[in-house]
Amino acid sequence: MGAFKPNNAAIASLVHEDFVHADLHERADRVVAVAQGNAPVESGHYRDSIHAEDGPDGSVLIVSDVEYAAVIELGTRDADHPAHHTIANALDAARG
Repeated sequence: MGAFKPNNAAIASLVHEDFVHADLHERADRVVAVAQGNAPVESGHYRDSIHAEDGPDGSVLIVSDVEYAAVIELGTRDADHPAHHTIANALDAARG
């Protein structure tokens, strides 16, 4: 009996299959809902900007496109801007 040899090209192409892409978007929508529900709200722009979008390799990304999103997510050294990890925590919650 020969050794198992995975077809890496076939495995990599799975992400482009309709059923896989639909599942990724369904999961991404749940992550977006959690992130928006836990986002800090001052004006609501950050919370409302959190969304899913298709990545270049078939992935689905959870992003915020406001210019200050990194400051909210990662914080600064300034004590007035602590890290909230809104998207990261939503992704962690989705794993559980």
